[in-house]
Amino acid sequence: MIKTKLSVAIAALGTIASSGVVGQDFMPGPDVEEVIVTGSRIARDPLSTTGPITIVDSEAIQRSGVGTIDELLLQLPSMGNAGLNANDNNGGNGLAFVDLRNLGSARTLVLVNGRRFVSSSSGVSSAVDMNNIPVDMIDRIEVLTDGASAVYGSDAVAGVINVVMKDSFDGVKISARGGATEEGGGENGELSITFGNEGERGSFVGNISHSVRDEITYNDRDWAHLTSSYTPNGNISTAYGDFTVGEDLTLTEGATSHDIGQYMWLAGAMERTSLTLSGNYSLTDALEIYGEAAYTNKTTNQQLAAQPLYAGNGLTLDPAQHLQPEIQSQLQQAWQDAYDAWVAAGSNMDDEVNPYPGASWTEGFSSLNTRPVGGGNREYEQETDTYRFLGGLRGDLANGWSWDSFVSYSKNEGENVVTNFYSKSKLEQILDGSAGIDPVFAGGWSDEVINYMRYDDREDNEYELLNAALSLTGDIEAIQFQGGALGFATGIEYREESGEFNPSVETQAGTTFGNQQDATEGEYSATELFAEFNLPILSSVKYAEELSVDLAVRYSDFDTFGGETTGKVGFVYAPVEDLRFRASASTSFRAPGIYELYSGTSQSYEYLVDPCDTSESNKSGQGEFCRNAAVIGSDLTVDPGFTQDSSQVPTNIGGNDELEPEEAESYTFGIVWTPAFIEDLSITLDYYDIQVENAITSPDLQLILDECFRSGITSACSAITRGAGGQIIALEGAKMNIGEISTRGIDLDIINNLHYDAGQLALRLQASRLLEYDEYNEQSGQTSDWVGYVGTNSGLYVKWRGLASATWYGSDWNLGLEAQYLGKGESSYRPIPSHTYLNLRAGWDLNDAVSLTAGVDNLTDREPATTTSTSYWNSAYDFMGRYAWAGISYQF
Repeated sequence: MIKTKLSVAIAALGTIASSGVVGQDFMPGPDVEEVIVTGSRIARDPLSTTGPITIVDSEAIQRSGVGTIDELLLQLPSMGNAGLNANDNNGGNGLAFVDLRNLGSARTLVLVNGRRFVSSSSGVSSAVDMNNIPVDMIDRIEVLTDGASAVYGSDAVAGVINVVMKDSFDGVKISARGGATEEGGGENGELSITFGNEGERGSFVGNISHSVRDEITYNDRDWAHLTSSYTPNGNISTAYGDFTVGEDLTLTEGATSHDIGQYMWLAGAMERTSLTLSGNYSLTDALEIYGEAAYTNKTTNQQLAAQPLYAGNGLTLDPAQHLQPEIQSQLQQAWQDAYDAWVAAGSNMDDEVNPYPGASWTEGFSSLNTRPVGGGNREYEQETDTYRFLGGLRGDLANGWSWDSFVSYSKNEGENVVTNFYSKSKLEQILDGSAGIDPVFAGGWSDEVINYMRYDDREDNEYELLNAALSLTGDIEAIQFQGGALGFATGIEYREESGEFNPSVETQAGTTFGNQQDATEGEYSATELFAEFNLPILSSVKYAEELSVDLAVRYSDFDTFGGETTGKVGFVYAPVEDLRFRASASTSFRAPGIYELYSGTSQSYEYLVDPCDTSESNKSGQGEFCRNAAVIGSDLTVDPGFTQDSSQVPTNIGGNDELEPEEAESYTFGIVWTPAFIEDLSITLDYYDIQVENAITSPDLQLILDECFRSGITSACSAITRGAGGQIIALEGAKMNIGEISTRGIDLDIINNLHYDAGQLALRLQASRLLEYDEYNEQSGQTSDWVGYVGTNSGLYVKWRGLASATWYGSDWNLGLEAQYLGKGESSYRPIPSHTYLNLRAGWDLNDAVSLTAGVDNLTDREPATTTSTSYWNSAYDFMGRYAWAGISYQF
């Protein structure tokens, strides 16, 4: 039987596909070399890690045919879907964020070669855009699903994703890949050139790549459709009924919908060019200089239908002046009919069957809900440049210790443009007559109005990271255990982060019909000291093949909130070589990011129920304080029969410079079984428990509304502003440390490599069972249980996730099938069935220089289930449909 310590180690750590394990024979030999593994700075036998790690090797990446690494990582059962990807056309801004355990991308630390990578500057986020890391330069990805703040500092709450780049290559390799979907849209391709040289004292490796990805539109998919009550001709909302405006200005009762899906994209487009270089040179046998440089230019695009315009976002019309006479007369007659019916029913102000229509037809008028499709769609484009430069020195001391030092500077900067926005200030000029243009809105916007109000919105942003560190590692021979000397690592790290986000003048002034946003600018610095110890207590003795303990501590001093100390303890116990137990307990923290601390007021539109609404949408009925001016103030009262125009309420969410860091406790316990009586079989079972306290979150906005209008709490009313027609035009909700998150689960990983004379069969099963995911809001005192929940657009908390694969390796070819499983759940509107995706993979080495790869993803063309009764889909599901791709590489 072929089973070495190395094969057991790889099985214990894991890899997304077993290709890296079974692609070669492992001959019996000496013990494996100690290496640095994500989660520690101390070199060790890979078997001795105390936390669960999944490794995605370069061969698995190549066989997957992906264009960005987030596409591959999202298949892992341990990944969450609280991040962003190409399917987030509305609001995604072309970003690709990943997160572990559904705890959010800000609580997952992304490293490149074990060091921090600059965050995306779009909106001054604190997450890394995975689009900025070229796929062909990746040697492997190590995913640690364990709290690691004691080793790496802030943000490593859910775990760490460490992207390890190639550090050596000899020759030139040209690779090309392309793919297309069966239904159209989403076509993509990449051309990559990798080059390098290995000398006696040094080496270098570089890569130049260019990739493109086309959009997927609603029209490309039969299952995609979307309608809206904001129509080209307009719907009119009043206290005496809703009406549809015809092109001939005739009103019909009831609001109608318009197909806006014909203008929309489901998934955005991207074009990316990257240049990456790294190298090292040994100045002496004990001293080496090294460096890294990277540049990525990325352009991403999205498209939405023309802006919806209505009273709630600024289209405040005086119906007696700004509606055509034909419409005015019809509204006046409709009001008169409603008023007569109200009088005949007894003139009861609380009558819900015949509601009070207002004292006149103009008083009962609420809003013209329209969408100027003649002015064109909203086309979004983001162009970003990402730079990264790193230089370092490392060496060995005479006593066998090693040291490492580096300084890195990274910057991400971008410009965002949105075409076909509309100006509120220009609207005011039209309405007051100073523009000299007739206010033609109802029945279709006139070309004169569109051309006068339309403009292109431009904003810019940037984020900078300066990072420097000095570390020392080795064995303290004076302190000996039966298993060996005490291992240690210590060091100091300094980090400066700064960012700014500058929306357009129109956006900052709030003179656009989009979301108002103030400028954001801020910076912070941190100085950190850390130490790690590895205690090899027992080794190769009876009942203890291994017993080792890891200790780690880190002190972080931030100039924003002060100091924070985190620690970690872990152990590995192997009573025999075939069975290992591992466990860890750690404390972690996440420092508030620049956007959380310093973000200017940002306007959003949240789905909320106005407690004063008298329609059927308000299931709890109108709040008792809605017309009580003595309690809530006259500016917040509404008229009888008031109805909420839109389910989306304008909200203002900004930064808070008094935020404190989030704190977390993480516990893991695992078993690794590699039975000697079954060749190359490993079974890994891990349990995790993560508790996040002081979580940074926005307050419960619905609760604020309910406390004001249902309970009469005046402090809650101070956050609310009503405008024309009584509609809510602003709801304040700055971020606060008011959250707690508790999540628990179990991960299973089974690998079995079967060896035959004709080849090898690699079998793999990974599964994750979510046991608990609770969020507690201190403000409301309410706990939300998210297990089994499927978000309307994002957030997937299904109980079961799985990934299984079977791959056959011949002498120069391979063929495999993998299945990704996302369990069933429930959205806020309906049950959601499980989703299973089958992916076919193949590879062929024509000779030593030429390799072919190909595949078909979503072989059964599984369509995403809608998460509402209409037209919304969770971005975790596949929008591509059946997708075929092929690649070729030539090395010389």
